[in-house]
Amino acid sequence: MASGGTLPLETDKILAKCPKLRVLVVGKSGTGKSSLINHVFGIKQQVVSHQARGVCNINDEITSPDNSRLILHDSMGFEPGQATNLQNAIDFLKARSAENVAIQDQVHVVWLCIKIPHAGGRVLETGDERFIEFALDKKVPLIIVFTQFDKLKSLVEQELTDEEMDSDECDDIVTQRSATKFVEICLRPLERFDSVRYAQTSGLTEGMDADRAALKLLVEATQDMVKENVWYVTAVAQRTSARVKIDGSIKIGMQGYWLGLASTTKLFGSTLQTCLKTIHFEITASWNFNDPDELLTNGTFEQRLYSLIQFIVPEDKEIRSWFDNVDPFQTLMGIGTAITAAAAPALAAIGLSTMFIQWIGDIYKKTPEALRCLMAYMCDLTLIMDHLFLKTLNLPPPRRLTQEDIDSAVESYKNSSAATVHKEVRMYANQTTIAQIVRSNIAEEKVKELINLHCSK
Repeated sequence: MASGGTLPLETDKILAKCPKLRVLVVGKSGTGKSSLINHVFGIKQQVVSHQARGVCNINDEITSPDNSRLILHDSMGFEPGQATNLQNAIDFLKARSAENVAIQDQVHVVWLCIKIPHAGGRVLETGDERFIEFALDKKVPLIIVFTQFDKLKSLVEQELTDEEMDSDECDDIVTQRSATKFVEICLRPLERFDSVRYAQTSGLTEGMDADRAALKLLVEATQDMVKENVWYVTAVAQRTSARVKIDGSIKIGMQGYWLGLASTTKLFGSTLQTCLKTIHFEITASWNFNDPDELLTNGTFEQRLYSLIQFIVPEDKEIRSWFDNVDPFQTLMGIGTAITAAAAPALAAIGLSTMFIQWIGDIYKKTPEALRCLMAYMCDLTLIMDHLFLKTLNLPPPRRLTQEDIDSAVESYKNSSAATVHKEVRMYANQTTIAQIVRSNIAEEKVKELINLHCSK
């Protein structure tokens, strides 16, 4: 069902079929399963939480109020001589991967967490090997997550000579030798398997800084492996990779109201404000911030977006009839080239033009003004979400959203990319007639281009 005041949402259709990402996380106590899950999905919860420490029931569905798009199942690791855990995991995976099981009930991905051995010993137990073989045979997406790579680097550092320690190339030596040891200890044993995927993590121990780049690679590997009909909920559930969020947001847009943006008939009969609200709900849903106060959808944030896009709506010759004093805002209109220090106070107190309020209340029509409005809203909102994501990424889970976070992200975007984005949108929509733009049908491609150009890399 669409949210109040919107057209039917593409996100609702997709999430109705598969509303949550279902992850099976496997590993012995002490491998860092809870820390891994908390960092990737932005929650604060012990994965093993239902029974005594180190004991779990694989059939239990573990959820968190901090992230409504996630279901976890926890399996203990496979100790030598303990066949019960392995059999339970195989039986569970068999039941959750059968063809007649609904997509929302299937296991979408398995993360097998293995602590990198630092003092000899096997990296894979016999039970690990049997489980990997079974998962690969059933074509269940599986990633082996090697944890505590940072401790391997510490071991390498301890083996350095005094001369190497004093060398300017010390960091490079540690990096190279750590990578070599990782290949020898962890990757060689995987060569017996066909196409098994792996990732590594560092800094997940409490009080340490997590290796964000490594977690991002894990999320992107997961995204590559899940089934097509789970792709979107995977992007929504994870809170590690802005790139995956952006790709998910764009993909949903291209399946819905972005497609054929200049020529679409899906918006006919609705007010432009309804069209904007629909776009707003779909984009914010894709980012899945921990926003229990609904700060992103309570209307106030939409007003902030309106205050930005209103400046590029009117034609150049009509601008002064819309605004009392256009000079401080010319950059956001796509006319100027840079935001000056003198304009900053005015930009902080932007109000909505009466003309703009009346205009978005009218029924949508195919005009250059409407095209500029929709394109700017898609770009501005997605890029502000990107700024907001990066601002909250380094906060400890569960990273609950605050109004200060939102205000900071809006100002950051306004003072960085907004002027350039608006100028590009205005140039695109002004370069030819609306009839020619409709025929070319590439307005949505221009939106994608601008988002990809100005988003975080």
